[in-house]
Amino acid sequence: MCGWQSRVSVAGALALVAGVPGGRAFAHDEMVSASEVDVLGATLLWKVDVGLQGLGKLVKLPAPEIDLDEDQLQAIKPEIARVLAGGLVVVLNGHRVVPVVGALVPRYEPFVASGAPYIARVSLELRYTAPEPIASLAADVRWFADLTSQHRAVVDVRWDGQRRQLVRLGPSHIDLVRGQVNPTVTGVAIEFARWGAHHIFIGYDHIAFLLALLLAVGRFGELLKIITAFTVAHSLTLGLAAFDVIYLPTRVSESLIAASIVYVAAENLLRRDGDSARHRWRLTFGFGLVHGLGFAGVLQERLADLQGRLVLPVLFFNLGVEVGQVIIVALAFPSLVWLRRVRLPVGGEAERRQRSLRIVRVGSLPILLLGVAWLAQRLLS
Repeated sequence: MCGWQSRVSVAGALALVAGVPGGRAFAHDEMVSASEVDVLGATLLWKVDVGLQGLGKLVKLPAPEIDLDEDQLQAIKPEIARVLAGGLVVVLNGHRVVPVVGALVPRYEPFVASGAPYIARVSLELRYTAPEPIASLAADVRWFADLTSQHRAVVDVRWDGQRRQLVRLGPSHIDLVRGQVNPTVTGVAIEFARWGAHHIFIGYDHIAFLLALLLAVGRFGELLKIITAFTVAHSLTLGLAAFDVIYLPTRVSESLIAASIVYVAAENLLRRDGDSARHRWRLTFGFGLVHGLGFAGVLQERLADLQGRLVLPVLFFNLGVEVGQVIIVALAFPSLVWLRRVRLPVGGEAERRQRSLRIVRVGSLPILLLGVAWLAQRLLS
């Protein structure tokens, strides 16, 4: 197996995941699943192994878990298949494929008190077939999403002699291409740079924060200080969090990000004519530390696949974030400068300042409202 891969078996991964600090004592509930995925020509075989205790929260069991026999289990196979097949959307060669349900296999374990075997887990085979040999595989994994956002899916993929183990937390996405199951150094760099840029473009809270900062900036020198401060700050906490040096619960970091948006937008609204943004880089640096923790939160899922090889992906993820950030600033800042100066008479400095102040206030109001809504949502969720 490649150095980028895990060498832990699916069964071993179940035990490891179940035993991590803060995890459950047993891997029988909705917190963990293990999958074996084999790509064979035009056929994809996906065997998913889940705990019966977790399934019992979504499917009505005909008997208590400890007393359930195989005949009773097979009687509810259609309901189990509905839950597990419904929690997995598979796209082969760009087209969504509906599975054919295969065997449902009980997995026995000894009961702690007596040592008697009982059905602790079940394994279901789902067969997906494409019209032609599979060249690309994409999957959306949503098992137990209605019960928890902390479900950990361990997926062991075998394809054309290559093997890779993926770990996904919560509702998540898997995207693989034939011949590239084992990522190369270049592949990892490109993948994480794209992921970083993608995150900043869909990270509307980060974009709102940047726009709130830009509204009050009138000179390129001020802009450079602010963007540099934000970059240095979020790069610092992103790296420390990715290497588990610091940790902040997601709810706290996301709430602080929303609070940073509210603060900067409110400061813009209270801004007076003549106020300068030349000292705002200090404020930006402080809030940038919090935003870095937010970036690290989305990065953790992807890092789990790499089993300790973290320097390159963290570096290129951050590079992708910076590229996305530069694109946003390059589009927004010239537009703001143009709005402040268009159709102004020569020497109309007072009018320019008044127009600039109006732009700041008008632009900051919707950002403030968004920030308040996000803050309330994240505090109450």
